[in-house]
Amino acid sequence: MKTTVSEKKVACHTFGCRLNQYETEKMAAGLRPFGFVRTSDNKNEAADLYLINTCTVTHRADRDCRNYIRRIVRQNPKARIVVAGCFVDYDPETVKAIEGVDVVIRNSEKESLSDILSAKLPELFEAEPDKNCSTLISDFFERNRAWLKISDGCNQWCSFCIIPSVRGRLKHKPVREIITEIESLVENGYKEVVLTGVNIGYYKDNSEQMPAKNLAALCKYIFENTDLHRLRLSSIESQTLGPDLVQLYQEYGGRICRHWHLPLQSGSSRILKLMQRPYDREAYIQRAEQIKAVQPNTIIGADVIVGFPGETDEDYIQTRKLAESGLLDYLHVFSYSDRAGTKATAIKDKVETKVIRNRNIELSEISKRIKHNSLKRQIGQVLEVIPQHKSNGNGRLWGITDNFLKAKLPADSSRNKSILSLKVTSSSSEYLEGTILSQN
Repeated sequence: MKTTVSEKKVACHTFGCRLNQYETEKMAAGLRPFGFVRTSDNKNEAADLYLINTCTVTHRADRDCRNYIRRIVRQNPKARIVVAGCFVDYDPETVKAIEGVDVVIRNSEKESLSDILSAKLPELFEAEPDKNCSTLISDFFERNRAWLKISDGCNQWCSFCIIPSVRGRLKHKPVREIITEIESLVENGYKEVVLTGVNIGYYKDNSEQMPAKNLAALCKYIFENTDLHRLRLSSIESQTLGPDLVQLYQEYGGRICRHWHLPLQSGSSRILKLMQRPYDREAYIQRAEQIKAVQPNTIIGADVIVGFPGETDEDYIQTRKLAESGLLDYLHVFSYSDRAGTKATAIKDKVETKVIRNRNIELSEISKRIKHNSLKRQIGQVLEVIPQHKSNGNGRLWGITDNFLKAKLPADSSRNKSILSLKVTSSSSEYLEGTILSQN
């Protein structure tokens, strides 16, 4: 007979995207009825269970995950180690072979985590679960902003990307479940929720209860049925920016954050075709311009891959010109490397490593300049800022503006989930500073 639930500590660490961050919180919430409470994953706070949610978007991500797992095993020899996520799906045998790993969890098994662990780690699940303990996400550990997964999987199959192989085909969460989760987060004080998924722009829900034909319809449901202060859209493909979504952004500008991350990957239509991206240079520019036109001070960021097989100097120059055009406000620059299981590995016209490195350095410098210009444009503006949960090691407190810029806040500012009204008085190359006018 199982005993009463006793308190146990679980430490979680997430690699990769916001989708992974959400799923970590969801798995942790599923452990609450069994007496698990969250603790930090630093070496000063020992835990009974370590849950590591992995990423496999690049070879470097795989390496970082392996190194972290081994470090946690060394530092916590008595703890049980569970590894989940995309790296497990991509290379399960490598993960299983790491000494000290007790259980591996594929993406498709994340929602069944507690059932799997209670069978494989029975010593941590001796007590009956508390049936009155909700497994709904109401809090994000040490975060003042929340994430919410609205879809998973991808049907796009870009020639360089492994994610559809580890995440599966596109599937969507029902509107009713999304509304319920947001209501729970709002009740717990969250003012911002970030909608996330692999490819959120294709969202739809055909259920009879609350049908949504697209992402715009979902957002409208959220605005009409919750008291959420502001909604942020995570990375979204430019080809999914239809008229409905652009119009909604114009109408609900106060509740949709003025920040759009539109993956570009290349400014060359020829390379985009080789990448199997479903747009060309002109279509991308047109949609980005539409978004900027309907709301002032909108920040647009982009992912860019340099050195894709077949990328000539002229192809790269087209990317560089677009980066410097004033349309984009920052870049996430990645150097191409072959990824087993993707079509791009078969393209023979590889770019030299030195050329790739130089292009990465140049675009990264351009990104710093355009980001600096975006920050300078904020001087004199009044922006809504949400503080980070806590200050960093030197006592500084930071916040995120609605248009996704970093703001240095006065040391005595609120550290809770409040919205701070910040009058920007100066900027550096990395962040804004100003005067707090109010908070709510």
